[in-house]
Amino acid sequence: MPELSRPLPAEDRLVLLPKNPGTFFVFWQFSSSRAEAFRSGAFDPGIELRLACVEDGSQLHSLRTDWQTGRVYLPAAAQGRTCQAALYGLRGGAWEKLLESNQAAAPAAAGMAEERAYASMEFHKKVLS
Repeated sequence: MPELSRPLPAEDRLVLLPKNPGTFFVFWQFSSSRAEAFRSGAFDPGIELRLACVEDGSQLHSLRTDWQTGRVYLPAAAQGRTCQAALYGLRGGAWEKLLESNQAAAPAAAGMAEERAYASMEFHKKVLS
């Protein structure tokens, strides 16, 4: 990610947003002190994002990327369930939780395919007339 033209936020942040029935959008911003910790080598440059179900704590997905990426899309495998993302950094060979996101409900598709395909006889009569 190219250097930002605006100042870095005072606090680290990790945000989880529903994108569509199959995807979450996750973005993060590090404060200048946290960014400096990555630049100086206190943390390895790779981070890991983990998506978990809030209700039972089960991990749904994990993804490794560079700390400067700033945003990723994660699959929302648990439609209709509440999820939360966590961002981990690698320091001294051990993963350390750096941030937790807000909670967000995984979007659900609008009914089953059979339900979406259904149309009443009245509808068909209007369409054909």
